[in-house]
Amino acid sequence: TQYAIRFKSKQENNRSVMKQIFDTLRYYIIPATTAMGVLGFTLGGSYVWLGFLTYPVLLLFDVLLPKDFKIRNAIAPLVDLSFYLHTIAMIALYTMFILSVRNGTNPLNEGWSSTGQILGSILSLAWLSAVPTLPVAHELMHRRHPFPRFIAKVLNTFYGDSNRDIAHVMTHHIHLDTAEDSDTPFRGQTVYSFCISATLGSYRDTVNMEAEILRKMGQSPWNIRNKVWLHLFLQISLFTVVLTFAGLPALLVCIVSVFFAKMLVEGFNYFQHYGLLRVENGPVEKHHAWNHLGTIVRPLGAEITNHINHHLDSYIRCYDLTPEPKAPQMPSLFLCFMTGLIPPVWFKFIAKPALKEWDNKYASPAEQKLARDANAKAGWEQWIQEKPETHFVPAE
Repeated sequence: TQYAIRFKSKQENNRSVMKQIFDTLRYYIIPATTAMGVLGFTLGGSYVWLGFLTYPVLLLFDVLLPKDFKIRNAIAPLVDLSFYLHTIAMIALYTMFILSVRNGTNPLNEGWSSTGQILGSILSLAWLSAVPTLPVAHELMHRRHPFPRFIAKVLNTFYGDSNRDIAHVMTHHIHLDTAEDSDTPFRGQTVYSFCISATLGSYRDTVNMEAEILRKMGQSPWNIRNKVWLHLFLQISLFTVVLTFAGLPALLVCIVSVFFAKMLVEGFNYFQHYGLLRVENGPVEKHHAWNHLGTIVRPLGAEITNHINHHLDSYIRCYDLTPEPKAPQMPSLFLCFMTGLIPPVWFKFIAKPALKEWDNKYASPAEQKLARDANAKAGWEQWIQEKPETHFVPAE
């Protein structure tokens, strides 16, 4: 009997160790995805598409595999290592892009014959500069130590918003799901208009906040300590390196890639906060964010799609976040992106059904009033069922 107990205990311990290893290794899908882009530019030719082709493969797996509600038990330092390996991989990605142009394996200036190379280069750079770069940068910008926060700024440069942490922390986290938050799309808004408004809102908030901070310190907003100068330095440095070592065609590819990467980044906010509402200055609760708990997108997105508990405590490490199956859910984030490109499809099959459930199941009476006004403004039908205020129970 004692032998059987010890044997069973050893088996359980082995299973626990294996789960911890697997929970750790799953985050290495992040640098592995970027490494495919590095390999593509290293090989040159049609292989420059390799980075972007990870998108349909990952999409397929995320849609077909079941949702993942499991709690992680990862080895924290090794998970963090995957984030820094991704940073190295992004630098390698641009290095190999430059070298591929220089050595002629990725010609960009040979007329129509270069169309495939140009398009493949843009899509690979844009996709990998947004995913998984945004999730890694998002995780690091919430760390308390200045080093990971600086690395986040470096990563943010690849999608043209190195100071994203400023507006994200001081506007989005404070004014979540309200009209003051440019990262929350309103009902009826398409992903296309939102990407523009969110981008302008992020830049505006950053400039205004930095100026206000310096004024309170008795300094001019033009002071060198203004972080806007750091953003300009990092962005100009990226463009200058590409222009100097790969020429004007490569620079144009780089600029277009950064633009589309920024649009993809804002798409993340669009699908994680679409149409949600909260009374200004009211508490943030578990129904105030959409969760996309796909088997692939959770580790690839550094748990950014395991979203609501991050808003409840933004200092919790991503691998320590607890999934909330009873909180509002969305289908695969990849699927949302695909349907969002065709707004009528997105509204009819995903956004409206999800918001109808949210309004009736999760929203407080005060939020239901906001929802009625929002639906009327969007020209949508009114689907909220009347219920006494005492029946409201916040999401667990």
